[in-house]
Amino acid sequence: MAQLGPPVRLVPPSPGAAPAAPAPTPAAAPAATAPPAPSDDAIRATPLAPVDAAWVGALPDQTQALGDNLWQGTPRSFVAAALPQLQPTTSPALQSLARRLLLSNAAAPSGQDAPDRPSLAALRVERLIALGEIDGALAVLDALPAVTHTDDLDHQRVQLSFAKNDAEDGCRRVEQDIASYQGVWWQRALIACQALAGDQAKAALGLSLLREQKVPPDPVFDALVAALGGHAARIEKLPSPTPILVTLLAAAKLPLPAEAAAAADLATLRAWAGNEKVPPAQRLAAAERAVSLGALPPAALADLYGKVEFKPEELGQAIRQGKPSATPRDRALLYQVSRTDPAAAGRATAIKALLADARKRGDFAAMARVVAPILADLPAGDELAPFAPEAVRALLAAGRADAAAPWLASIDPGQAPLLLGLARLASADRDDTALREAAAAGGQREPGQATTLLALAAALGQPVGPAEWAPLIGTEHAATLPSAALWLDQQQAATAKRLGETVLATLILARQGEHLAVDPIIVGRAVAGLQAVGLAQDARALAVEAALGAGI
Repeated sequence: MAQLGPPVRLVPPSPGAAPAAPAPTPAAAPAATAPPAPSDDAIRATPLAPVDAAWVGALPDQTQALGDNLWQGTPRSFVAAALPQLQPTTSPALQSLARRLLLSNAAAPSGQDAPDRPSLAALRVERLIALGEIDGALAVLDALPAVTHTDDLDHQRVQLSFAKNDAEDGCRRVEQDIASYQGVWWQRALIACQALAGDQAKAALGLSLLREQKVPPDPVFDALVAALGGHAARIEKLPSPTPILVTLLAAAKLPLPAEAAAAADLATLRAWAGNEKVPPAQRLAAAERAVSLGALPPAALADLYGKVEFKPEELGQAIRQGKPSATPRDRALLYQVSRTDPAAAGRATAIKALLADARKRGDFAAMARVVAPILADLPAGDELAPFAPEAVRALLAAGRADAAAPWLASIDPGQAPLLLGLARLASADRDDTALREAAAAGGQREPGQATTLLALAAALGQPVGPAEWAPLIGTEHAATLPSAALWLDQQQAATAKRLGETVLATLILARQGEHLAVDPIIVGRAVAGLQAVGLAQDARALAVEAALGAGI
C-alpha cells in the first residue's frame, strides 16, 4: 500500500482574479518542457506543519494559565531533562505553580523527542501523576491523540480511574485495551476486575493460567483476590501499593498497613483516602499525607476529620486533660473540638495544639489551611491576645492576609517585630521603611530570620541597601546548594523572560526534600526569578511561606 504524503490545504482562487492568458502555440521542434506553472485559477496544495500535542491544555480555570508562549525560546531537550526532577512538595505555592505549569495550554517546546527516551507527553503525564494531580493527568491523557497512546500510558489511565475510585471506568478500559496489549499487567488487571465484580470463577481461572505460564507469583495480589472469594487473608505488608491493590484491599475490608501509607505514591493515597468503603478513621493517615503534598484539598481532610466518631466524654476531656495530638485520630478529635467548643478560648486552644503538632511534623502549611475557615470566625481581641501571633502565622500560611489583619493589633511590636514585618510583606504593603525597621529590630535577637526577611523583600523589588545589610554581615547559615546548571539557567531564563523555563527551574531549585528550602540565598533567588517574569503574586506567596518556614 502506498504511503500517504503530508496533509494538504486546498486554497481556492482569489475572488475577482483575472483569467489566465491563452497558452502560446508550441514550436514544431520537440523540446523538453518543465511542468506548467499553475494559473491564478488553479488550486494550490500547501503542506501543513504537523501539530505537536505534547503540551495540550487541561486547566479548568483558564485565568490561571501561564500563556500560549510558555515555552518560547526553551528547547525541548531542557524540558525533557528537567521535568523528571519535579517532585512532590509540602509547599502550597510550589504545588500551585507546578499544577499551572503542567496543565497550561501552550505551544510545545521546539525540538524532537529523543528516540531512546519517553516522549514529552509521557513525561508530562508521569509528573502529573507523581504530583498527585489525578484529574489533570486524566484530562491530558484524554486530550492526547490516539496515535500517541502506548501500553504504559493506557495502563496509567486505568490506574488513574482507580485512583478516583471509579473502578467501573477502570475495568471498562481494561476490557477494552487487553486485546491490544495482553501483557502480565493487563492479565492481572482483568483478574482484579473479575474479583471486584464477584466473578470468582473467572478470577481463579485467570490466576491458574498465570501459574501455567510460569509467571512469577505475586503473593499479595493473589491473597487479595482470594480474600474477595471468601478466603481468610491478612496483609501485614504492602511493599508496592497501587490504586488497584488498595481498591482490592478496601473491597476485602482489610486495613492499609501503616508503612504503606507512608510509602505509597500520591495516586494510591488518594484512592485509599477517598474510598467510602473504608471507615474514616482508617483513611486519616493517607488523607493527611495526600493533603500535605497537594493531592487532596484541605477541605477533604477537614471533612474526614469531622466524620470520625467519638464518645461525648472524649470531646469534653480533650482540652481539659491536655491531650496531645500524636496520632491522626487525636488530630481529628482536636479538630472537632476546635469547631464545636462553645468557648472561643477552647477552640483557640485546640487549634494551637493542632498547629504546634503540625509544625513538628513539617505539615504546618497544610494544617493551617485546614483550620483557616475556623480561625477566620474566631473573634480577635483581648481575650485571645496570647493566641494572636499563632493565628497570624496560620492565616498567612493559608494565604489569608486579609483575615490576619484584625489579629495584628493584639501583637506587641517589641515581642514580634519580624512577624509584623512579614504581615506587611504578605499584604503587599509598600511602606518599605516600616518593614526595614521591623527587620532591624528583629535582627538584634534573630539575625538569621531578619536576613531571610530582608532577602525576600529585596527579591520582591523593595529597596534594601547596605545600611540594612550591615548589622547582619557575618550571620551564618548552612545550605545544600542545588545544581549549578539549574541555578545559572534559572537566572538566565528569568533575565530573558523565558517564562516556562524560569518556573520549571524555580520549582526544582526551591525544593529541599519534600519541603520548601529555607536558606535566604536559595529562596531569595527563587522569589526573584518569579518576580522577574511577571508572577508577582506567586513570588509573594512563596516569600511568605519561606519566611514562616524560617521560623518567623
